[in-house]
Amino acid sequence: MFQPTGPHLSLPTASSVIDAVRDPTSVVFNLDGYQVLAACDLPLGGRRVSAVANSVEAACPDCGVVSTRVHQRTRQKVKDLGVGGKDIELVIIKPRFLCAEAACARRTFTQVTDQLPFRARCTARLKAAAVEAVLDEGMPIWRTCARYQLGWATINTAVTADALTIPAPDMVPVRALGIDEHRFARAKWFKHPETAQWCRVEPWMSTFVDADTGHILGVVDGRSSANITRWLKQRSQAWLEQLQVVAIDPSSAFRNAVRQVLPAVEISVDHWHVVRLGNQMLTEVRQRVTREVLGRRGRKEDSVWAHRMLLLRAGDRLTDAGLHRLEQVLDDEDYEQVAAAWAVKERLRAMLAARDIPAAQNARIDFEMAVAAADMAETDKLAATVAKWWTEIKVFVRTQVTNARTESANTGIKQIKRTGRGFRNQRNYQSRILGTSVRQTRRRRRIPHQQGLHAQR
Repeated sequence: MFQPTGPHLSLPTASSVIDAVRDPTSVVFNLDGYQVLAACDLPLGGRRVSAVANSVEAACPDCGVVSTRVHQRTRQKVKDLGVGGKDIELVIIKPRFLCAEAACARRTFTQVTDQLPFRARCTARLKAAAVEAVLDEGMPIWRTCARYQLGWATINTAVTADALTIPAPDMVPVRALGIDEHRFARAKWFKHPETAQWCRVEPWMSTFVDADTGHILGVVDGRSSANITRWLKQRSQAWLEQLQVVAIDPSSAFRNAVRQVLPAVEISVDHWHVVRLGNQMLTEVRQRVTREVLGRRGRKEDSVWAHRMLLLRAGDRLTDAGLHRLEQVLDDEDYEQVAAAWAVKERLRAMLAARDIPAAQNARIDFEMAVAAADMAETDKLAATVAKWWTEIKVFVRTQVTNARTESANTGIKQIKRTGRGFRNQRNYQSRILGTSVRQTRRRRRIPHQQGLHAQR
C-alpha cells in the first residue's frame, strides 16, 4: 500500500475528508471534488500540487457494489489549468479499491471522478477551457494546443463531443426558418472516367437557421432540393407544425423542397437578393451601353464608369452632392438607357420598401410602367423574375421575415473555415459550426442548456 512520506502528505481519514471544511489552499485551487495536500515551487518554474479526491468510496464498474477497501494508492501526473500565472504539475494520489463482491470477476478498480474520468490524462476543466477557446474565442486548435499544452486529437475530440450536448433541432421552437447555402471548400476538377472530360465540382453545403435568433439548426451536404427535403422530413411533426414562414433566396430548388414538405407554410424571399438582381441588371445595361457608345470598356475618364458605384446606391439616401453628380451622369443623352435602367432599379426598391400589400401593388404598377418605358432585354428579364416570385415578395412585405440572420450565420461559418485553414473532415467542420452557434445563441438569449443528441450526428 502506498504511504506518502512527510507530515505534509499525510492522508486524511474518511471522516475528516467528508466532514471537514475545505482549507484555503483547496479553495484557491478550486478543483471540484479534490483536496490539496501539498504544493511547492519547481526549480525550473511552475508549481507542483498534490491532491486527493474527497470521496473515499467508489462503486465497482462491473457489479456496482460500493467499496471502501483500498488495495493501493498510486501517484498519477495529470495536466490541469495554470493558477496564478504559472503552469501546474498536478499529482493525484489515486486509490485502487478492492471489489467488495466476492462473486465479481473484477478484483480491483481505479477511482473515477467527474474531473478525472476513466483513463483521463488531463482534468475535465482543462478540456472545457480548451473547448471554450475554440468555440467561444474562435481560436484555431493549433494555437489552443500551445496555450494548454494538449494534443490536437485531444482538443478536437473534446470539441466534437461537445456537439453531442447541444439541443436537437426538434427541441428548439422555431417560428421562422432561414435556408441558405455556402461553399464548403474550393472548387475541384475531376476527370470523368467514361468521357475523359474534366468536370468542375463545387462542394456546397446548406444551412438551416432560426431566422429570429440566428441559431444554426443544421448543416447538410449540397444545395439541391433533395438534400433540403431530406433534412425537413427528419424533423418531428410537432416541430413542422409550428413553422409559419420560411425565408429563402430566389432559389427554385429551395422553394420546391419547402413546398413538397410544408405546403401550408408561407415562403418569404429575401429582399436583399432581389435588390441585388436590380443592381446586376443596371450594371449589365451600363456595360453594354458603354461598349456600344465608346466601342470599348469603361475607363476612369468616363463619367458613367467613374460613378458606377453611385448608380448602385439608394437614390433616396444620397446627399445633395451625390444627387448632383448622379444628375450629370443620367442627363447625358448617350446614356439614356442607363437612366432608364436606374429608374427601374429605384422602382424595384420602392416596391420592396412598401409596408403593406396595397402599397406594394401600387409600387409594382410603377415598376411595370418603368420596365415598359425602358424596353430593354435586361429590364424585361428582371420583370419576369419579379412576376415569378411575386407571391413570395408579398409574403416578405407582410411579414418582414428576411434571411439576414442566415447570412450573418454564413459569415460566421466562413470565419470558422478561415480560422481552420479549411476543413477536409465534414464531421469536424459541422461540430465547429453547431457548437459555436449554440454558444453564441445562449449568450445572446440566455437559453438554458438542454441535453439532446443532435440529429445531424
